[in-house]
Amino acid sequence: MAKSLLKDADGRSPLAGPDELPLLGRRIIVTAPRQYSQKLCAKLINAGARPLVVPAVQITALAGEDAAQARHAAKALGSQLRQLLAQPPPTSPPSPFVFSHIAFTSRNGIFAFLDGLSAQLGGVEPAVAWLHRSGLRLCALGADGEVLTDRGLRVHVSPPEASTLGLVRELEARGEARGARVLCPVPVVSGGLVEPPVVPRFLQALEDAGAEAVRLPAYRTTLGCSPAGCEAERAALQAGAVSAVAFSSTAEGLVQLMGGTAAFAEAVVRHGVVLAAHGPYTAEGVRGVTGLPVPVVSRAFSTFDGLVAALEAHFGGL
Repeated sequence: MAKSLLKDADGRSPLAGPDELPLLGRRIIVTAPRQYSQKLCAKLINAGARPLVVPAVQITALAGEDAAQARHAAKALGSQLRQLLAQPPPTSPPSPFVFSHIAFTSRNGIFAFLDGLSAQLGGVEPAVAWLHRSGLRLCALGADGEVLTDRGLRVHVSPPEASTLGLVRELEARGEARGARVLCPVPVVSGGLVEPPVVPRFLQALEDAGAEAVRLPAYRTTLGCSPAGCEAERAALQAGAVSAVAFSSTAEGLVQLMGGTAAFAEAVVRHGVVLAAHGPYTAEGVRGVTGLPVPVVSRAFSTFDGLVAALEAHFGGL
């Protein structure tokens, strides 16, 4: 059968047949939280797969002790951050400006920061106006920057490699790292989860590059659902009905939900389940938590297109 020359937004023919869809009918566990899983699932469905959503983490606003921790951190950051979060937008950039950059490492960090700033300043427009006048250089990874640009804000630094360490390397290459004071909105990890190494490693890399990295608790990350809430997906894994697991972040939550490290590893090995990761840093974390190889790793990870392409390449070669 001749292949169609017409392609959709994912670069795939709307008339594609089984010979063009290596993921057709394959059940793939998606571990991303709801804010991200909708995008990945849509791409997997368009590729013919049948995603099973098991949110390994959930992302919510800070509350209770977490919110108190954030307020304490904000107070400790000094007068400049208090001005950023509590004062009207200045008519000109403050001088001297204590922070030179804001480094956003996720869409959730951007939303949380803008939401908090908007609440303090009386709306999104005043918050955007403040940031325009502030002189702060905004940093974002890959498609995350669209949250800023969609609101009329400029992304000053977006690294070619959409990762936290890629951002540090880009700041170094531009000569912006040494002497910078970088505000880093990051999650508070709770609910039985352990903070993955990506954030501490990012903050340390900034320090090693000559910058001062300032942590700002911005949102809460906890276990995405209860074990009882994913019994069907756990049974599918144990029965060999799952072809792959697609990790977009830490593996710790999914392993807990799937019955623990030993039970998860036994099912994966017994049924030949393929572990896939959204980028090499996620793959490193998955290997560290599960002790299992991760044969599918997206090379392009600014969007989920790279992860789907890596899965298609793997199963298409079988």
